[in-house]
Amino acid sequence: MILIAAVSGLDLASLEAAIHATTDYPWLQGWFTAVATFFFENVVCWTIVPPLIAEGILGWMTALQSTFWGVFIGDLLMYLPVRFAMRFVARLRWFQRHRGQIEAFGHFFDRHLGKTMFIIRFTPGIRTPALLAAGMLRVHFGQYTLFSALSCLFQSLIVTFFMPRLYAPAIAWLKSLWRGYPWLVVSIVAVFFLAFAVAQYYIAKAVMRKIAARQEQASPAN
Repeated sequence: MILIAAVSGLDLASLEAAIHATTDYPWLQGWFTAVATFFFENVVCWTIVPPLIAEGILGWMTALQSTFWGVFIGDLLMYLPVRFAMRFVARLRWFQRHRGQIEAFGHFFDRHLGKTMFIIRFTPGIRTPALLAAGMLRVHFGQYTLFSALSCLFQSLIVTFFMPRLYAPAIAWLKSLWRGYPWLVVSIVAVFFLAFAVAQYYIAKAVMRKIAARQEQASPAN
């Protein structure tokens, strides 16, 4: 796990130490995990939590609740401030740079709110613009909350019950390999993260291209 944290380029060693130290206090362990998702959602959910569950350090109930509430509250924190401060957000340089993405998502939100929430849940490259767009466009709060909760629950179920089965043998193999070939393990983990980043980039690009195409098709009709 220290290896994964180091290769990811994020200082997560202190987080891992805190989770280890609070094994006897599930509520505190869950709190650490939930707060960490506010800042490093993908890293925590997909590369930190599953191995800890597989190794028995993090209980499945604690993992399920902490990843759900951490990600769900993070969604609300992305939506609510923007909804109530739209006129100030519109002046930001970041908003101007991503105006095209936000407008494209605005049209898509109007017709496919539920589908969009599930798409962005597993496509990090477009998640932030999409959630900010939901706040800027004042998407119905009840519907946003419902679909956000359902998509967060779906992700947490995968992270808690499916990913540990995949990670457990992989982590055991890497640990055995580490004893004799540490640089090989570093290379394997680096390639994994690189492949993940490239895949997410192209997935995000494909989704945005499809949304933009639908927007162009709908424009003449309007």
